[in-house]
Amino acid sequence: MAITSKEINLDQLDKELGNQGLIANLKDDPDNKIIKPADNSTITETQLEAAIETHIAIDEVAVKAQAKAAAEGKLAALGLTTDDLRALGL
Repeated sequence: MAITSKEINLDQLDKELGNQGLIANLKDDPDNKIIKPADNSTITETQLEAAIETHIAIDEVAVKAQAKAAAEGKLAALGLTTDDLRALGL
């Protein structure tokens, strides 16, 4: 079990550790997020702590919003909107 106050993207952290499964309580106390390997995981305490130390959480919602805004900007430069694309069946 590891306790951290770092921002954690649990799916991303699990992928960084080889998709073996993690269990976490990230919301009850933001300063003391509890993360541990799932049952039957071979992740060691040392591996988990090292992964958390180097982990830089990606805010997937923000990334998608930025991509959407960039795409809409490119469409606008062409004189199009997302509604125009839908009307074309795209």
